[in-house]
Amino acid sequence: MGERFVVIDLETTGNAPKKGDRIIQIGMVIIEEGKITERFSSFINPERDIPPFIQQLTQIDEQAVSGAPVFSQLASEIAERIKQSYFVAHNVAFDWPFLQEELNMAGISFPAPPMIDTVEMSRILFPTLESYKLNDLAQTLLIAHENPHQADSDAEVTAKLWLILLDKLKSLPLVTLQQLQRLSRDMKSDVHPIIDAIIAKKMTSLHDDRYVYYRGVALKKPADVAQKKQENTASFSEWIANASALPFRHYEHRKGQWEMMEIVHEALETSQHALIEAGTGMGKSLAYFIPSLYFARKQQKPVVISTYTLQLQQQLIERDVPLLQTIVPFSFRIALLKGKRNYLSLEKFVQFLHEQNKTYDVVLTKCQLLVWLTETETGDVDELQLSSGGQLLWPTLHMDEGKEEVEYDFFLRARKRANEADIVITNHAFLMQDLTADVPLLPSYEQLIVDEAHHLEDVASQYFGQHIDYVTIRLLLTRIGNADGDGSLFQLKKWLEKQADTAVSYVFHFQSLLGDIQLECDEWFRMIRRYALVKQTNPNVMRFRYRFQPEKEHGRSWEAIRELLWRLCHRTSELVHKVAELKMRKPSLSSLSFFADVAMLSQMMNVLRHLFESDDPMVVRWIEVDVKGAANATAVYSQPIELDSFFAEQLFAKKKSVILTSATLTMNGSFAYPLSRLGLEDFYPMCRVIPSPFHYEQQAKIMIPSDLPAISDVSLEEYAQAVAMQLLKMAERLKGKMLVLFTSHELLRMTASIVKEKNDDETLVLLAQGMQGGSAAKLTKAFQQFEQAMLFGTSSFWEGIDLLGEQLSFVVIVRLPFAPPDDPVMEAKSEYIRAKGGHPFYDLSLPQAVIRFKQGFGRLIRTKEDKGVLFVFDRRLVTASYGKYFLSSLPPVPVYEEPLEKLLQKV
Repeated sequence: MGERFVVIDLETTGNAPKKGDRIIQIGMVIIEEGKITERFSSFINPERDIPPFIQQLTQIDEQAVSGAPVFSQLASEIAERIKQSYFVAHNVAFDWPFLQEELNMAGISFPAPPMIDTVEMSRILFPTLESYKLNDLAQTLLIAHENPHQADSDAEVTAKLWLILLDKLKSLPLVTLQQLQRLSRDMKSDVHPIIDAIIAKKMTSLHDDRYVYYRGVALKKPADVAQKKQENTASFSEWIANASALPFRHYEHRKGQWEMMEIVHEALETSQHALIEAGTGMGKSLAYFIPSLYFARKQQKPVVISTYTLQLQQQLIERDVPLLQTIVPFSFRIALLKGKRNYLSLEKFVQFLHEQNKTYDVVLTKCQLLVWLTETETGDVDELQLSSGGQLLWPTLHMDEGKEEVEYDFFLRARKRANEADIVITNHAFLMQDLTADVPLLPSYEQLIVDEAHHLEDVASQYFGQHIDYVTIRLLLTRIGNADGDGSLFQLKKWLEKQADTAVSYVFHFQSLLGDIQLECDEWFRMIRRYALVKQTNPNVMRFRYRFQPEKEHGRSWEAIRELLWRLCHRTSELVHKVAELKMRKPSLSSLSFFADVAMLSQMMNVLRHLFESDDPMVVRWIEVDVKGAANATAVYSQPIELDSFFAEQLFAKKKSVILTSATLTMNGSFAYPLSRLGLEDFYPMCRVIPSPFHYEQQAKIMIPSDLPAISDVSLEEYAQAVAMQLLKMAERLKGKMLVLFTSHELLRMTASIVKEKNDDETLVLLAQGMQGGSAAKLTKAFQQFEQAMLFGTSSFWEGIDLLGEQLSFVVIVRLPFAPPDDPVMEAKSEYIRAKGGHPFYDLSLPQAVIRFKQGFGRLIRTKEDKGVLFVFDRRLVTASYGKYFLSSLPPVPVYEEPLEKLLQKV
């Protein structure tokens, strides 16, 4: 069969053809000999109603299809085009079964053609792209896409995408293609013969010197690290005295940006610490980047920049660094450095590559990594878009303390780049690791900029805390497997059998111990779940957290938990001892993953023992239970209660200048909260608030419906009902996009269920975190596709979501964002503050809630053109004595409190 591809896209009334959903439009594009040779498209009369949300998504209404042919009239023509061709679609698992069902109904059937899924092939051949939705791929690959979600336009784009993917496949080095060919039998796409043909052509071509090779895997040849140039660098003071604008297109002068540059420069030059609250849209990253770069060049020592989110790190590297190259009159170096677990271990990957393919996720991950290694110089997993299954595999692939060949050690490469850099960008977690390491991991530095600084304490708490859950241990035990099936124990047995070694008897001893560990582990997690659930008082909670104090717990159940944990740890120690014995007898085995897996299991058991036996009063511990989850869906956590001394002694006392910045640091203009929490009070840092350049009084309004019940007066179910009815009324009148922010999953779930039930005609698209699959980023992308949609979110949606202009006009805060009363960390911190004579509400709960509230408000106005309304459903904002702290912490914005109907008239 020649390479003839029929690219197809369908628009349908829904996704269940067996339940009566039908095709409303078909688009077909024929590719022969690498060129588009024919196009065909038609609307199709589905002989049923088109749901409103489909009309909204596709812009295809009843009128568009009323005069169109029914499918049976086109069936023969469609079938004829498909025969003797590859069937190509962007998600074949949807298009082919749907089309097949329609063809069967028209009395036509033929064997399934070979399939190509462009989603799968895009994931493999472009493993670093943020999204594999057709519209996003079109934007990234510069393919014109005139009418997204219309079949003719989608088919055209899919055809052009497939041609790009074919070219990418042909460009890969021979050894990568040979590895992909071996894996292709387990892919969804029938690409084996296509790869075969490309390999046959490649065999005659010359060796490609763009790559180096490691045990049969092609890697991008790393660029040489050039030596720093010695240049005469003008001082920052001279630069700022002569500069009145930044030299890039559409530049707008923002007074606050220049003011912040001067503050950062002063703090660096005079070795002072500083806290700078920089309002949204002020351009704070350039405001600290420029003076830091001048300072680093002058001192010939790096300045470190630490961020919380990957998104900001990418923005600094991809957006700000190119701008800096046009601003500063000298060359410079920027490097990114993270913890070892961010980097791929080539040693582990090669071993993984040759293991049997157990699942589709394993195959997909192997393919993605093979292609990525021909492109990456960093080996940093954050470049990759792994599937959720691929993310579960990452702990078996990342670097750890094991030895790597120096030339192929990605972490070592990153450290070399950092040692040569003027600015080193890292994240808060790695910063903690560096501050506590025996041997520093970052290059020697004395100046630090902490962006997104409101997260610093939380990251440190998680870093110094401990966490273990049943799923993680179970996954590890599954990975170890048994002597008869697969997994790392089976690999060990195979190796010993191949050597005809008597040490194979160890394997059966290991298997017996691992069987006991698995049974006892299952039972232990069931026991702690039962123990915690007995303490539950609120029937509506989906995730219940029980704070335990080992020295105060008692009773038969607790004693049974301790006794079984002791037995579990004893079994694990026995296993570790026997494994060490084998390792001493056979040192050559130590590279097998079984030994690393057992070491990890031992580490997990030590964490569990510490969590349940240590009685440090400055640590809070809790059991977290998924109430409706499996009988052992349980996790155990611990966190330190106070970290002010750590920050004071290990960070601020040791560094000359630490500059903390964020859009949300103050309450009512005061920095008292971060000064206290971070141990900065005795350092007398510079404290500055630089307001946003936006005109909030003209761009935004706050509206508080007065006809909602007070939260304390009604049950959670009644409150959810009231919130849902208000939201439906708003959706009906406002016809726009609405982000609804919750503080609890329970209230979100209850409200979403009521809205969904009342929205029976589906005119409103509802997206709810935790009720639909996908990350915050994926839900946000989906939200952007609809004209009238409501997005319900909790914690991760209060910040970091950028929806500009008409993408978001209305934000709803359902409750003031106080931490829930059952939060064990807040409870322990409050007790500690009270014991010291402080006031937990004003020293902790209120400042934390105000900062969160400011973050929620910040979703509304992202540019000077944006306009929007923040609806606050929690009337405590105006009725409680502390409500004034929330409002006075925002920029000046008009506030209205009236019944919802009147507020909607104002909008």
